[in-house]
Amino acid sequence: MGNTEDLLEAFELHSPEKIRAAIAAGANAKAAIRGKRPIEWLMEMYPRSGRFVDCVRVMLEAGAALDDPLLEAILLDDDTRLGELLQQESQNCGTRFHLECTYTSLDGVSPLHVCAEYNSVKCARALLEAGADVNARAESGGEELGGQTAVFHAVNSNGNYCRPVMELLVDAGADLGLQLKGLV
Repeated sequence: MGNTEDLLEAFELHSPEKIRAAIAAGANAKAAIRGKRPIEWLMEMYPRSGRFVDCVRVMLEAGAALDDPLLEAILLDDDTRLGELLQQESQNCGTRFHLECTYTSLDGVSPLHVCAEYNSVKCARALLEAGADVNARAESGGEELGGQTAVFHAVNSNGNYCRPVMELLVDAGADLGLQLKGLV
């Protein structure tokens, strides 16, 4: 159990070195932890930092899988891979993700929402250049909750970490006057 707890702590610290150490000590990059895959724990945790991409990369190298090449490209902020995927399938800008998230809900969101949540600046720029709607709204829940745009995710980040994506979205015409009934 200690190796698993070390892995979760490494996620919380966004420490690629500690992730590698936990895996070397026996933590499994693929085995569920309390019903979730380790990569999901990493994505759901509070921290947002410049080391997130490195943490994702370490997990993928250790055998973790995201099961979605579009999501993988966005979380790695790999605009080259994203561009390849966008050329293969024109519907990718309209893809909807349903992900657990500590901050603003990622239920029924566009790829641009995910870029804003994780400060994937290069991918956000690539999506906008490919025609993604800067004001695309997340799906609304049964009580008309949700419907946020990507800028909501960038604004709601610890330590203003996602400011670069926020500025990109504002420059691209994000509607700053949008009001919602509420978010879950």
